[in-house]
Amino acid sequence: MNQFVTLRDIVLLSLYALTSILSLIGNAFVFRISLRRHNHMWFQSTTNFPFTRSCIFLLNLAIADTLLGLTIPVEFVFCSKYFVQNITASSYVCAGNKSMQTLAYNVSTLTICLIAYDRYRLIENPLEKYYPKKPFPVILLTWIFSGLFAATCFVSTKVNIYFNSYEKLICSQILYPLRTKYFFNDTIYKIRSLCLILLFYIIPLLIITSLCLLTIRIISRRTVIGVREFQTFKQSRTRSISLLMITIIVFTLSHSPIHFIYLRDIFHSSSKVSLGRSIQITKCQDSTMYLLFYWLSISGCCYNSIIYSWFNRKYQNLVYKCCRVIVCCERCNACSN
Repeated sequence: MNQFVTLRDIVLLSLYALTSILSLIGNAFVFRISLRRHNHMWFQSTTNFPFTRSCIFLLNLAIADTLLGLTIPVEFVFCSKYFVQNITASSYVCAGNKSMQTLAYNVSTLTICLIAYDRYRLIENPLEKYYPKKPFPVILLTWIFSGLFAATCFVSTKVNIYFNSYEKLICSQILYPLRTKYFFNDTIYKIRSLCLILLFYIIPLLIITSLCLLTIRIISRRTVIGVREFQTFKQSRTRSISLLMITIIVFTLSHSPIHFIYLRDIFHSSSKVSLGRSIQITKCQDSTMYLLFYWLSISGCCYNSIIYSWFNRKYQNLVYKCCRVIVCCERCNACSN
């Protein structure tokens, strides 16, 4: 049994690390290509700001996913058993990293809703792209709203504690960083979990599903005149519908399991809490289901921006060009050496 737990933890740690690496690489491509297109369009555009509304939303999604990818390896250090037991302010540091992870996760979720609405708006009225509204106030609101919710991690939050022993490398615990009689109970954690499920899962899922289905309905009913134009339009329509269906499926599969776990915790969590020198925690739990679903929920940071960008042919061509440039540079360096 101990060998199975150790093997499971090694696999999970590898998945977490791989998710972080792929997130940084994938979103780096998004940044590079977006800035490259920005520099190219800057000299061709007569406007002061050539970034489109959709591009800004994709960049915001990439920023949130990059931040989420960065918090994963940081969590290995600041939420390790040694750090938690030996550092005085360990509860605040670990909860702070968790709050950054929650902030990035929630911003990513809300940005997907904004992208779904933006695509629906452009499909319904294509002329609106020539009269773009400034997206920055909406983006700022998503960060502020997500930040306010993430701040509750300092009251109570569920985190993964790493490297507990040679047999058990990962377990999950509920932290209560604030040592007050008002917050030292299960009620705050349950309220927080319920708000998380409602505000960042159920409502976004309904919004994304509704907007994507409405967009698919509009696209499927459109047609064009001419054989050549129809073939091009048919390919574009198939690509757009595939993107929208993948958006719904991926969001549902990646977000649903962990929120069902949170819902279960609301009704079955225990109020038995042990006091430590610098941290208040519940008993260590090593549920394979929770650890796997937790990875599934944060894995979106490594493929969100790629999914939204990959169905754009211009983006594909720029990715191929970047890869060719990198390969050519490596070959030139090898030849010079």
